[in-house]
Amino acid sequence: MTTTQYAFWILLVFSISMASCSMIPSLGGPQIGINYGQYSSNLEDMIGINYGRYGSNLPQPEAIPSLVNSLSIKHVKTFDLDPRITKSFANTGITLSLCIPNDKIPSLATNLSQAESIIRNFILPYHKNTIITTISVGNEVSLLPQFSTHLVSAMVNVHKAIKRYRLHKKIKVSTTHSLAILSRRFPPSTAIFHQSIGDSVLKPLIRFLQRTNSPLMVNVYPYLAYKQSFPSIPLDFALFQPMNSPKRRRYIDPYTGVAYTNLFDIMLDSVDSAVKSLGLPKIPVVVSEIGWPSSGDPGETAANLENARVFNQRLVEHLKRRWNKVPVYIFALFDEEQKTGAAVEKHWGLLYGNGSRKYDLNFSPPI
Repeated sequence: MTTTQYAFWILLVFSISMASCSMIPSLGGPQIGINYGQYSSNLEDMIGINYGRYGSNLPQPEAIPSLVNSLSIKHVKTFDLDPRITKSFANTGITLSLCIPNDKIPSLATNLSQAESIIRNFILPYHKNTIITTISVGNEVSLLPQFSTHLVSAMVNVHKAIKRYRLHKKIKVSTTHSLAILSRRFPPSTAIFHQSIGDSVLKPLIRFLQRTNSPLMVNVYPYLAYKQSFPSIPLDFALFQPMNSPKRRRYIDPYTGVAYTNLFDIMLDSVDSAVKSLGLPKIPVVVSEIGWPSSGDPGETAANLENARVFNQRLVEHLKRRWNKVPVYIFALFDEEQKTGAAVEKHWGLLYGNGSRKYDLNFSPPI
């Protein structure tokens, strides 16, 4: 999760206006694949959960599948290759997205045998019983030169290793990105990637993803954009305004005429535009992290339990309405009080460390 580089959203204060919901046209954009290329209209195929473990009293891995099932969630994303986790999801029907640690990237780029060893030790013993859909090579490393210069080669070698064992049609290789990879993000139709990584890193990376039918994974945090631009972005615009509101705020992209009624769609379309700016065709996108914190540092009044509930519930409802479906992984399953940095980093969980719910969410809402 990247908590900086969202100050550009301050421009929205001059552009978000009040308008009747009847005046808002349908959003345009690409049709986005569900479950990495498989199209589905089922809400359960669109919503997953991030499972991080920086907590002192979290349940053991063997207890996690039942907690995930209790939330009616069928997709889990992790931040490592821990065999205990992979094994715990065997025969559950829950899909698993795994992650190779950042520090492995430089050696993977030049050592195919290391990639084969990872697949042999962490994937082959489990893939027949555990549904592994994706392996992320690192997490948010695109702007870190010590990793980004090796990233594509590392991904290629991991894919080669998977292909050697004929698992490449079942397990896709990708990597997650923060939206800090965008240097211009507003209006969304004019968004571009940072020049330092656009042609050298992201263009070959996206070509690799397209060639292997793999998703572009991005972390999208409306809360961080709201926080960094406060008070420029109205809170209700970041929280998905109610559909039944007599007047709803909207932003109209001056170059496309597309009307937006929430920050999430703006941020997502900016990624699509940046890909287009590289001269590349549209690519399926997976929102690898999204959520809202239930607490933060003093003064972060928007980081509270009710706003977290409202955001995640309205996110679910918005995904059900959205015609161009996009899968998301909510951040996160648990609060993680052992995380370093700002207090807000510790409070994104749907559950407390003892497994009890912070608030109720309906993952099958009537629309």
